[in-house]
Amino acid sequence: MHPLGVNKIIPAAQVMLGDPTHVCLVVRDVERTATAYAHTLGFGPWLVREIETAESHGVVQGKPAAYRLKFAYCRRGALAYELVETVSGHPIYQDFLAAHGEGLHHVGFRGAGALDDELARWAAAGIEPLMVNRRDDPRYGWAYLDTHGRFGCILEIVCDPALGWWESLALATDLRGPLGKV
Repeated sequence: MHPLGVNKIIPAAQVMLGDPTHVCLVVRDVERTATAYAHTLGFGPWLVREIETAESHGVVQGKPAAYRLKFAYCRRGALAYELVETVSGHPIYQDFLAAHGEGLHHVGFRGAGALDDELARWAAAGIEPLMVNRRDDPRYGWAYLDTHGRFGCILEIVCDPALGWWESLALATDLRGPLGKV
């Protein structure tokens, strides 16, 4: 046997994920955690924003759901770091906090097509969404997939227009450029 082991290639036709966009930690207090990362690890600057999702745009465990979330975003190299805190409603984050405490919740990947097309591809593979958030244009949005049992973490598919939110964050030299004022 070769001293480095045996290599195996998985055919590209079996790969269902696009490029990674971010990793996300669920936290109880976004601003406290972002400040700790900035002061302790030198991660920053952080962009903090709140989003409110109407019941018409949100689905949690297969049921329409409204919620308000606070996010913080930081870019390191080509990868973005995301912190998320639930402000109101009951998205899947509280269940995660109760079971695991604060920590790594999901890894986000770019979806190849429209959100419904991506969800159908994953459903055909036996993987259903835990939570879906649609933009005003329903082709776009994001979904957490029920992959923790299979892969050890939740996978998120992000279906946004080209040069959308994640590309802007990943390409920005700082958080003031394409994202507006911090």
